[in-house]
Amino acid sequence: MFKRFLNLILLLTISSGLMLSCGSSRNEAGDGASEDEEARQQELDEIEALLGITPEEKKANEQKTQAQSKKEDDMLGLLDADAVPVQEQTVTTPKKSPATDKEVKNLKSQLEKKDLLIADLKAQIRNQSEQIYQLESRKQPAAGPIFSSGTVSDVAPGEYQQRYQQSLDLFHSSQYKAARENFQSLLASDANNSLSDNAQYWIGECNYAMRQYKKAIMDFEKVFTFPQSNKNDAAQFKLGLCYERLGDGQKAREEFQRLIDVYPKSEFISRARQHLGSL
Repeated sequence: MFKRFLNLILLLTISSGLMLSCGSSRNEAGDGASEDEEARQQELDEIEALLGITPEEKKANEQKTQAQSKKEDDMLGLLDADAVPVQEQTVTTPKKSPATDKEVKNLKSQLEKKDLLIADLKAQIRNQSEQIYQLESRKQPAAGPIFSSGTVSDVAPGEYQQRYQQSLDLFHSSQYKAARENFQSLLASDANNSLSDNAQYWIGECNYAMRQYKKAIMDFEKVFTFPQSNKNDAAQFKLGLCYERLGDGQKAREEFQRLIDVYPKSEFISRARQHLGSL
């Protein structure tokens, strides 16, 4: 095998020399190129015969060489295709549709309007309920208080006044719950005492001090059921304060204005006007 390889190298060297000499002769001779080609081809055929290369093997090698060359050309083409400029490969992100954004804004606007409408309706219902309650409370007969404990007092006049003062002292010492219980006990024992309307008023003050404004509103409303009470204007003023604390400015204004209209000589007129100015 090694000897055959050396013979092949020798023959190829000789063939190359012959080809070079034939090329030189062709440049000089010009028209004798065809004869040299035939001589060179004959020499190559003789070399292949010596190497034992058959015509079929020669043809197969040529086809293999052509296939390999085509494959290399294809790979070069793919490399060229991959080398696309960066600008051409830039991916553009889809833009939001202006119509979609507009629709979202319209929906949000409609929801806000509906929320405002619902809030307004709730406020109207609340105001109407309060007005109905007040009308029903003030329609009660003014002949006597709402309590029905009887005409005979269970407590002596002196004792009633003493217990009333004790309850008032508890209030001024900020013991609002204990004071409220004592005032309620007094009313239960005698609702027709001259201090009963005052006891009812101070029950409202206890609830107001404990920030139970809705209960206080009901308690102050009950003051008006007592005939010729000296606490009516004070109860009217406290109604305005209760609604103000509850955040109902409209009702607060109505109650303060009622104080000014119904009790023009009340000591609470100036304070009511101050609150009206701030609402």
